Amino acid sequence: MRIIIDIMGGDNAPRETMLGALAAAEEYKDLGAEYTLVGDESAIRAIAAEQGADLSGFEIVPTEQVITMEDDPVCVMRAKKDSSMSTGLRMLVEGKGDAFVSTGNTGALFTGAMLIVRKIRHVQRAGIATILPLSNPVLLMDTGANVEVTEENLEQFARLGSAYMKTLYGLEKPRVGLLNNGIEDCKGTPLQVEAYAKLSAMEDINFVGNIEGSALPFDVCDVLVTDGFTGNVLVKTIEGMGKLLMSELKDVFYGTGLKGKIAGALVKKPLHDMKKRFDANEVGGAPILGVSKPVIKAHGSSNAKAFKNAIRQAIAYASSTTIDDVTATMAAVAEQKKAAQKKAAKEEDEDLTPSPYPRLK
Repeated sequence: MRIIIDIMGGDNAPRETMLGALAAAEEYKDLGAEYTLVGDESAIRAIAAEQGADLSGFEIVPTEQVITMEDDPVCVMRAKKDSSMSTGLRMLVEGKGDAFVSTGNTGALFTGAMLIVRKIRHVQRAGIATILPLSNPVLLMDTGANVEVTEENLEQFARLGSAYMKTLYGLEKPRVGLLNNGIEDCKGTPLQVEAYAKLSAMEDINFVGNIEGSALPFDVCDVLVTDGFTGNVLVKTIEGMGKLLMSELKDVFYGTGLKGKIAGALVKKPLHDMKKRFDANEVGGAPILGVSKPVIKAHGSSNAKAFKNAIRQAIAYASSTTIDDVTATMAAVAEQKKAAQKKAAKEEDEDLTPSPYPRLK
Protein backbone atom coordinates (compact mmCIF):
# COMPACT_ATOMS: atom_id res chain seq x y z
CA MET A 1 0.00 0.00 0.00
CA ARG A 2 1.26 3.47 -0.86
CA ILE A 3 0.05 6.72 0.73
CA ILE A 4 0.54 9.93 -1.27
CA ILE A 5 1.17 12.90 1.03
CA ASP A 6 0.80 16.58 0.15
CA ILE A 7 3.63 18.14 2.14
CA MET A 8 2.89 21.73 1.08
CA GLY A 9 -0.77 22.19 2.04
CA GLY A 10 -2.03 23.88 5.21
CA ASP A 11 -1.09 26.64 7.63
CA ASN A 12 1.86 24.82 9.18
CA ALA A 13 3.36 23.24 6.06
CA PRO A 14 5.89 22.06 5.19
CA ARG A 15 7.38 21.63 8.66
CA GLU A 16 4.47 20.07 10.58
CA THR A 17 3.29 17.96 7.64
CA MET A 18 6.81 16.64 7.12
CA LEU A 19 7.24 15.87 10.82
CA GLY A 20 3.87 14.11 10.76
CA ALA A 21 4.90 12.02 7.76
CA LEU A 22 8.16 11.00 9.45
CA ALA A 23 6.30 10.10 12.64
CA ALA A 24 3.75 8.04 10.71
CA ALA A 25 6.46 6.12 8.88
CA GLU A 26 8.06 5.23 12.21
CA GLU A 27 4.94 4.53 14.26
CA TYR A 28 2.97 2.63 11.60
CA LYS A 29 5.83 0.69 10.02
CA ASP A 30 4.13 -2.61 10.91
CA LEU A 31 1.09 -1.69 8.76
CA GLY A 32 2.99 -2.26 5.53
CA ALA A 33 2.52 1.23 4.08
CA GLU A 34 4.96 3.06 1.83
CA TYR A 35 4.94 6.81 1.32
CA THR A 36 5.24 9.30 -1.50
CA LEU A 37 6.03 12.88 -0.46
CA VAL A 38 4.86 15.54 -2.91
CA GLY A 39 6.19 19.09 -2.66
CA ASP A 40 9.29 21.25 -2.45
CA GLU A 41 12.14 18.72 -2.48
CA SER A 42 14.69 21.07 -0.91
CA ALA A 43 12.36 21.81 2.01
CA ILE A 44 11.55 18.11 2.44
CA ARG A 45 15.22 17.16 2.57
CA ALA A 46 16.16 20.08 4.84
CA ILE A 47 13.54 19.17 7.46
CA ALA A 48 14.52 15.49 7.29
CA ALA A 49 18.21 16.38 7.73
CA GLU A 50 17.34 18.59 10.71
CA GLN A 51 15.58 15.60 12.31
CA GLY A 52 18.32 13.15 11.35
CA ALA A 53 15.74 11.16 9.36
CA ASP A 54 16.61 8.73 6.58
CA LEU A 55 14.54 9.39 3.44
CA SER A 56 15.69 6.29 1.56
CA GLY A 57 12.35 4.61 2.23
CA PHE A 58 10.34 7.52 0.80
CA GLU A 59 9.56 8.44 -2.78
CA ILE A 60 9.83 12.19 -3.37
CA VAL A 61 7.92 13.87 -6.20
CA PRO A 62 9.14 17.47 -6.54
CA THR A 63 6.69 20.27 -7.31
CA GLU A 64 7.07 24.03 -7.29
CA GLN A 65 3.50 25.34 -7.10
CA VAL A 66 1.56 25.53 -3.83
CA ILE A 67 -2.20 26.05 -3.40
CA THR A 68 -2.71 28.51 -0.54
CA MET A 69 -5.75 28.84 1.70
CA GLU A 70 -6.69 32.05 -0.15
CA ASP A 71 -6.61 30.53 -3.65
CA ASP A 72 -9.77 29.98 -5.69
CA PRO A 73 -10.75 26.28 -5.52
CA VAL A 74 -10.72 25.92 -9.33
CA CYS A 75 -6.98 26.70 -9.36
CA VAL A 76 -6.44 23.00 -8.67
CA MET A 77 -7.53 22.41 -12.28
CA ARG A 78 -6.21 25.56 -13.96
CA ALA A 79 -3.71 28.09 -12.60
CA LYS A 80 -1.99 25.62 -10.24
CA LYS A 81 -2.51 22.27 -11.92
CA ASP A 82 1.16 21.44 -11.22
CA SER A 83 0.84 22.08 -7.48
CA SER A 84 1.55 19.44 -4.84
CA MET A 85 -2.20 18.89 -4.35
CA SER A 86 -3.07 18.54 -8.03
CA THR A 87 -0.06 16.31 -8.68
CA GLY A 88 -0.93 14.05 -5.76
CA LEU A 89 -4.54 13.67 -6.87
CA ARG A 90 -3.48 12.79 -10.42
CA MET A 91 -1.06 10.20 -9.07
CA LEU A 92 -3.90 8.66 -7.08
CA VAL A 93 -6.05 8.35 -10.22
CA GLU A 94 -3.14 6.91 -12.19
CA GLY A 95 -2.74 4.11 -9.65
CA LYS A 96 0.55 5.40 -8.24
CA GLY A 97 -0.87 5.33 -4.73
CA ASP A 98 -3.80 3.98 -2.73
CA ALA A 99 -4.81 7.08 -0.75
CA PHE A 100 -4.08 10.82 -0.71
CA VAL A 101 -3.73 13.05 2.37
CA SER A 102 -3.64 16.86 2.44
CA THR A 103 -4.09 19.70 4.93
CA GLY A 104 -4.57 22.14 2.06
CA ASN A 105 -7.38 24.43 0.89
CA THR A 106 -10.64 22.54 1.53
CA GLY A 107 -12.44 23.94 -1.50
CA ALA A 108 -9.55 23.11 -3.81
CA LEU A 109 -9.17 19.59 -2.42
CA PHE A 110 -12.89 18.89 -2.77
CA THR A 111 -12.93 20.33 -6.29
CA GLY A 112 -9.93 18.20 -7.22
CA ALA A 113 -11.51 15.11 -5.69
CA MET A 114 -14.64 15.71 -7.77
CA LEU A 115 -12.99 16.60 -11.09
CA ILE A 116 -9.76 14.57 -10.98
CA VAL A 117 -10.55 11.53 -8.84
CA ARG A 118 -14.29 11.54 -9.67
CA LYS A 119 -17.33 10.30 -7.75
CA ILE A 120 -18.50 6.72 -7.36
CA ARG A 121 -21.15 5.99 -9.96
CA HIS A 122 -24.70 6.83 -8.85
CA VAL A 123 -23.47 9.08 -6.01
CA GLN A 124 -25.05 12.52 -6.46
CA ARG A 125 -22.90 14.45 -3.99
CA ALA A 126 -19.73 13.45 -2.21
CA GLY A 127 -19.22 14.97 1.22
CA ILE A 128 -16.66 15.56 3.95
CA ALA A 129 -17.21 13.16 6.84
CA THR A 130 -15.74 14.12 10.21
CA ILE A 131 -15.40 11.80 13.18
CA LEU A 132 -16.48 13.88 16.17
CA PRO A 133 -14.22 13.65 19.24
CA LEU A 134 -16.89 12.33 21.61
CA SER A 135 -16.82 9.46 24.12
CA ASN A 136 -18.22 7.23 21.37
CA PRO A 137 -17.22 8.10 17.78
CA VAL A 138 -19.90 9.77 15.67
CA LEU A 139 -19.44 10.37 11.96
CA LEU A 140 -20.89 13.74 10.92
CA MET A 141 -21.61 14.26 7.24
CA ASP A 142 -21.45 16.75 5.60
CA THR A 143 -19.03 19.16 7.30
CA GLY A 144 -18.38 21.76 4.64
CA ALA A 145 -18.54 20.49 1.08
CA ASN A 146 -22.24 21.03 0.30
CA VAL A 147 -23.84 24.15 1.76
CA GLU A 148 -27.21 23.26 0.25
CA VAL A 149 -28.49 19.69 -0.05
CA THR A 150 -31.66 17.80 -0.96
CA GLU A 151 -33.38 15.02 0.93
CA GLU A 152 -31.92 12.58 -1.63
CA ASN A 153 -28.41 13.85 -0.80
CA LEU A 154 -29.04 13.20 2.89
CA GLU A 155 -30.34 9.73 2.01
CA GLN A 156 -27.05 8.99 0.23
CA PHE A 157 -25.01 10.51 3.07
CA ALA A 158 -26.69 8.00 5.37
CA ARG A 159 -25.57 5.10 3.17
CA LEU A 160 -22.04 6.46 2.74
CA GLY A 161 -21.61 7.11 6.46
CA SER A 162 -23.05 3.73 7.42
CA ALA A 163 -20.67 1.90 5.10
CA TYR A 164 -17.68 3.77 6.56
CA MET A 165 -18.62 3.12 10.19
CA LYS A 166 -19.39 -0.51 9.44
CA THR A 167 -16.08 -1.33 7.77
CA LEU A 168 -13.74 0.87 9.82
CA TYR A 169 -15.38 0.74 13.25
CA GLY A 170 -16.94 -2.73 13.08
CA LEU A 171 -20.52 -1.58 13.70
CA GLU A 172 -22.95 -4.12 12.25
CA LYS A 173 -25.90 -1.71 12.06
CA PRO A 174 -24.69 1.87 12.55
CA ARG A 175 -27.41 4.08 14.00
CA VAL A 176 -28.19 6.98 11.68
CA GLY A 177 -29.62 10.24 12.97
CA LEU A 178 -30.83 13.41 11.25
CA LEU A 179 -29.61 16.64 12.88
CA ASN A 180 -32.65 18.74 13.75
CA ASN A 181 -34.06 21.22 16.26
CA GLY A 182 -36.46 18.68 17.75
CA ILE A 183 -37.08 14.93 17.86
CA GLU A 184 -40.61 15.00 16.36
CA ASP A 185 -40.96 13.99 12.71
CA CYS A 186 -42.68 17.31 11.92
CA LYS A 187 -39.81 19.48 13.19
CA GLY A 188 -37.42 21.47 11.02
CA THR A 189 -37.60 22.97 7.56
CA PRO A 190 -39.30 21.17 4.65
CA LEU A 191 -35.88 19.62 3.92
CA GLN A 192 -35.70 17.94 7.34
CA VAL A 193 -39.33 16.80 7.20
CA GLU A 194 -38.89 15.25 3.75
CA ALA A 195 -35.52 13.73 4.70
CA TYR A 196 -37.07 12.20 7.82
CA ALA A 197 -39.72 10.49 5.67
CA LYS A 198 -37.11 9.16 3.22
CA LEU A 199 -34.74 7.92 5.91
CA SER A 200 -37.59 6.24 7.78
CA ALA A 201 -38.50 4.26 4.66
CA MET A 202 -34.96 2.96 4.02
CA GLU A 203 -34.83 -0.74 4.90
CA ASP A 204 -31.03 -0.94 4.60
CA ILE A 205 -30.41 1.92 7.04
CA ASN A 206 -30.82 1.80 10.83
CA PHE A 207 -32.49 5.20 11.16
CA VAL A 208 -33.07 6.31 14.78
CA GLY A 209 -34.81 9.61 14.07
CA ASN A 210 -34.08 13.28 14.63
CA ILE A 211 -31.14 14.19 16.87
CA GLU A 212 -30.89 17.44 18.78
CA GLY A 213 -27.48 18.98 19.36
CA SER A 214 -27.81 18.66 23.13
CA ALA A 215 -28.29 14.89 22.87
CA LEU A 216 -25.36 14.25 20.52
CA PRO A 217 -22.64 13.69 23.18
CA PHE A 218 -24.68 10.94 24.85
CA ASP A 219 -24.25 8.01 22.43
CA VAL A 220 -27.54 8.46 20.55
CA CYS A 221 -26.25 7.69 17.05
CA ASP A 222 -23.18 6.55 15.10
CA VAL A 223 -23.80 8.57 11.91
CA LEU A 224 -25.34 12.05 11.84
CA VAL A 225 -26.40 13.59 8.54
CA THR A 226 -26.93 17.26 7.74
CA ASP A 227 -26.00 19.94 5.21
CA GLY A 228 -22.41 21.13 4.95
CA PHE A 229 -23.02 24.58 6.44
CA THR A 230 -24.73 23.29 9.59
CA GLY A 231 -22.26 20.44 9.92
CA ASN A 232 -19.26 22.76 9.69
CA VAL A 233 -20.68 25.07 12.37
CA LEU A 234 -21.41 22.09 14.64
CA VAL A 235 -17.98 20.46 14.36
CA LYS A 236 -16.17 23.75 15.04
CA THR A 237 -18.43 24.46 18.02
CA ILE A 238 -17.65 21.03 19.50
CA GLU A 239 -13.90 21.52 18.96
CA GLY A 240 -14.06 24.97 20.57
CA MET A 241 -16.05 23.78 23.58
CA GLY A 242 -13.60 20.92 24.07
CA LYS A 243 -10.68 23.36 24.22
CA LEU A 244 -12.61 25.66 26.57
CA LEU A 245 -13.48 22.79 28.92
CA MET A 246 -9.87 21.60 29.18
CA SER A 247 -8.67 25.17 29.74
CA GLU A 248 -11.20 25.71 32.53
CA LEU A 249 -10.25 22.41 34.20
CA LYS A 250 -6.59 23.41 34.09
CA ASP A 251 -7.44 26.71 35.79
CA VAL A 252 -9.47 24.88 38.46
CA PHE A 253 -6.59 22.62 39.42
CA TYR A 254 -3.55 24.79 38.82
CA GLY A 255 -4.88 28.28 39.40
CA THR A 256 -6.40 27.84 42.86
CA GLY A 257 -3.36 27.51 45.09
CA LEU A 258 -1.65 24.57 46.75
CA LYS A 259 -4.80 22.48 47.33
CA GLY A 260 -5.76 22.73 43.69
CA LYS A 261 -2.27 21.70 42.58
CA ILE A 262 -2.30 18.68 44.90
CA ALA A 263 -5.74 17.67 43.58
CA GLY A 264 -4.51 18.19 40.03
CA ALA A 265 -1.51 15.94 40.63
CA LEU A 266 -3.81 13.19 41.92
CA VAL A 267 -6.03 13.25 38.83
CA LYS A 268 -3.34 14.10 36.28
CA LYS A 269 -3.47 10.77 34.43
CA PRO A 270 -7.31 10.57 34.23
CA LEU A 271 -7.35 14.18 32.98
CA HIS A 272 -4.70 13.36 30.38
CA ASP A 273 -6.74 10.35 29.21
CA MET A 274 -9.87 12.50 28.99
CA LYS A 275 -8.04 15.18 27.03
CA LYS A 276 -6.77 12.58 24.59
CA ARG A 277 -10.25 11.09 24.15
CA PHE A 278 -11.77 14.44 23.22
CA ASP A 279 -8.81 15.83 21.28
CA ALA A 280 -9.60 16.50 17.60
CA ASN A 281 -5.92 15.97 16.82
CA GLU A 282 -6.34 12.30 17.72
CA VAL A 283 -8.84 11.92 14.87
CA GLY A 284 -6.51 13.59 12.40
CA GLY A 285 -8.54 13.96 9.24
CA ALA A 286 -11.85 13.61 7.47
CA PRO A 287 -12.45 11.32 4.48
CA ILE A 288 -14.24 12.71 1.44
CA LEU A 289 -16.87 10.00 1.12
CA GLY A 290 -18.41 9.32 -2.27
CA VAL A 291 -15.27 9.66 -4.39
CA SER A 292 -13.83 6.61 -6.11
CA LYS A 293 -10.54 6.53 -4.18
CA PRO A 294 -9.56 7.43 -0.60
CA VAL A 295 -8.95 11.16 -0.14
CA ILE A 296 -8.36 12.44 3.40
CA LYS A 297 -8.71 16.12 4.36
CA ALA A 298 -6.66 17.00 7.44
CA HIS A 299 -7.39 20.21 9.34
CA GLY A 300 -5.64 23.24 7.84
CA SER A 301 -3.97 24.04 11.17
CA SER A 302 -2.86 20.45 11.81
CA ASN A 303 0.27 19.95 13.86
CA ALA A 304 2.56 16.96 13.36
CA LYS A 305 0.49 14.77 15.67
CA ALA A 306 -2.78 15.52 13.89
CA PHE A 307 -1.21 14.96 10.47
CA LYS A 308 0.32 11.68 11.61
CA ASN A 309 -3.13 10.51 12.69
CA ALA A 310 -4.63 11.63 9.36
CA ILE A 311 -2.11 9.36 7.64
CA ARG A 312 -3.17 6.53 9.93
CA GLN A 313 -6.75 7.17 8.89
CA ALA A 314 -5.74 7.04 5.23
CA ILE A 315 -4.07 3.65 5.77
CA ALA A 316 -7.19 2.29 7.48
CA TYR A 317 -9.51 3.64 4.77
CA ALA A 318 -7.37 2.29 1.94
CA SER A 319 -7.24 -1.11 3.67
CA SER A 320 -11.02 -1.30 4.04
CA THR A 321 -13.71 -2.41 1.60
CA THR A 322 -15.75 0.78 2.08
CA ILE A 323 -15.50 2.06 -1.50
CA ASP A 324 -16.25 -1.36 -3.00
CA ASP A 325 -19.21 -1.79 -0.66
CA VAL A 326 -20.59 1.66 -1.47
CA THR A 327 -20.12 1.07 -5.21
CA ALA A 328 -22.10 -2.19 -5.04
CA THR A 329 -24.79 -0.68 -2.81
CA MET A 330 -25.33 2.40 -4.98
CA ALA A 331 -25.53 0.25 -8.11
CA ALA A 332 -28.13 -2.01 -6.46
CA VAL A 333 -30.18 0.97 -5.25
CA ALA A 334 -30.07 2.55 -8.73
CA GLU A 335 -31.24 -0.72 -10.26
CA GLN A 336 -34.10 -0.97 -7.76
CA LYS A 337 -35.21 2.60 -8.52
CA LYS A 338 -35.01 1.93 -12.24
CA ALA A 339 -37.15 -1.20 -11.87
CA ALA A 340 -39.68 0.71 -9.75
CA GLN A 341 -39.88 3.48 -12.34
CA LYS A 342 -40.46 0.92 -15.13
CA LYS A 343 -43.19 -0.74 -13.12
CA ALA A 344 -44.89 2.59 -12.41
CA ALA A 345 -44.69 3.58 -16.07
CA LYS A 346 -46.15 0.23 -17.14
CA GLU A 347 -49.03 0.56 -14.70
CA GLU A 348 -49.71 4.08 -15.96
CA ASP A 349 -49.77 2.86 -19.57
CA GLU A 350 -52.22 0.12 -18.64
CA ASP A 351 -54.50 2.66 -16.98
CA LEU A 352 -54.49 4.77 -20.15
CA THR A 353 -55.21 1.83 -22.52
CA PRO A 354 -58.72 2.22 -24.03
CA SER A 355 -61.24 -0.42 -22.95
CA PRO A 356 -62.47 -2.74 -25.77
CA TYR A 357 -65.94 -2.57 -24.28
CA PRO A 358 -68.38 0.27 -25.05
CA ARG A 359 -68.78 2.81 -22.30
CA LEU A 360 -72.21 2.65 -20.66
CA LYS A 361 -74.27 5.82 -20.73
